[in-house]
Amino acid sequence: MSTPSSSASPAGAASPSGDGGGTGRGRRSSSPGSPPSASGARSVPALVAAAVLVVVAIGLVLVFGIARPPQLATVTEDPTPSPEASLAWTRWADGGSCLITLDPQGVEDEVGCGYEGQELVAWTDEGIMLLGPGPPGSASIIDPATGEMVGQLDVDPDGWSEPRDSAVHSTTVDGTLTVLLRDSGTELWRVEAPENYRIRDGVLSPDERFVVLVDSADRLLLVPADGSAEPRVWAEVEESWVQPVWEGSTSPTADEG
Repeated sequence: MSTPSSSASPAGAASPSGDGGGTGRGRRSSSPGSPPSASGARSVPALVAAAVLVVVAIGLVLVFGIARPPQLATVTEDPTPSPEASLAWTRWADGGSCLITLDPQGVEDEVGCGYEGQELVAWTDEGIMLLGPGPPGSASIIDPATGEMVGQLDVDPDGWSEPRDSAVHSTTVDGTLTVLLRDSGTELWRVEAPENYRIRDGVLSPDERFVVLVDSADRLLLVPADGSAEPRVWAEVEESWVQPVWEGSTSPTADEG
């Protein structure tokens, strides 16, 4: 008894492809020595870009949690209200510290680098006062226009030996950050923010009209002392632990030399 013969593919025909094609020709695999395809070459930059995005995302998660720090306008984008005084701070660099000034419009100027010492005491008519590494109570006066040291002074130990208290007090409860002016209790800012976001410091201007906030996103934020407007980004700094001083601040000095 004969069995029905099954139909066979013609000799040499390729099996149907896995992409839904019919009985088309089979795809040839590249030989080991063949050059990579153009699509493979183009995929390398895409992979690198994706890896960079992953690293950035991980960094944001580690520093700020899932959400980013509060997004704010800059002083350049929104220039009013504006303070009358400028700001100064230092950052560490190889060979000494660098002195930076910031004008009310948000323009930064690197006064100079290579200074001994890093902590600023004040910014008076004589210049910016920078504590040196020498005997306690010794400080240098830096001319903000030239970066030159124009004098030495003795600092009253009672005026600088104790850490300066921040002008603000901040708390985060249920994802809401609240920043208060410490002396008066005036609410300066209330905003939704990640739990890891912090206001590290606050310095009241000499005329008591503005406060500069130092946040954990490496920004200096300018906010009216009466809480009438939300903070604006005055500058971005390279480190969060800056201790800014206002132009016109009072000097805890004894005898100038």
